[in-house]
Amino acid sequence: MFQRTARRVLWSLVLALPLAGCKVELYSGLPERDANAMLAVLLRHHIDSDKQAGKEGAVTLRVDEERIAEAVDLLRDYGYPRDKFDSIGALFPKEGLISSPLEERIRYIYALSQEVSQTLSQIEGVITARVHLVMPEGKPFDKTVVPASASVFIKHREGTELAAFVPQIKMIVNNGIQGLTYDKISVALFPAPADALVAPAPLAEVGWLRLAPASVTSFWLLIGTLLTLALGALSGNIYQFLRPRKRAEPTDASGAR
Repeated sequence: MFQRTARRVLWSLVLALPLAGCKVELYSGLPERDANAMLAVLLRHHIDSDKQAGKEGAVTLRVDEERIAEAVDLLRDYGYPRDKFDSIGALFPKEGLISSPLEERIRYIYALSQEVSQTLSQIEGVITARVHLVMPEGKPFDKTVVPASASVFIKHREGTELAAFVPQIKMIVNNGIQGLTYDKISVALFPAPADALVAPAPLAEVGWLRLAPASVTSFWLLIGTLLTLALGALSGNIYQFLRPRKRAEPTDASGAR
């Protein structure tokens, strides 16, 4: 009886093992490049994760269900998922045959801002980049000319020396926007908090295995449970083998005992 019960519990544990590290969807609809970068960040910090291909080249990122909050905070500190730069046509669809001058101007300014922001976001170490344009509309009889100006906001990873590249950043903005002069461009750099980008903890060595520190306790609990069940099954087998058995009573030819 004990052996049968131990065997049932052992099989239940074995069937439940695949569910112990169940992964759930964290982000979907990601570009392949962003998904690979996000997966690399999570794996470097010993967070069990993977990716799945979706429709139209989109990728879904999955993580261990018990570490969702940690994964979200970590990726946010690294600037993921990246901001999506919508096309100007999607934001201001041209519904009529003729657009008003105001609509055309809004499309033009926003498109310039989005394109330059996207370019600056590709710089190594940049987490978020924004370009705000001020392009006054010239009036035919107004003699006062207000020059265009641009303000650039960049949030970057600490340790990335972007201050030395401010002239190049201003040059990118200057050459990408017609009518903008170099001296009317301001660049503000903001490093991410020091505690936001925490280095991954070293792996713990358990015998010949290397495990994430958060998994060591679960590993020993699993080993202890398996050993307990194995010892219980072995004890049941020994008991069945050593217990005294009843001898069969002799019977006569007629079958009477």
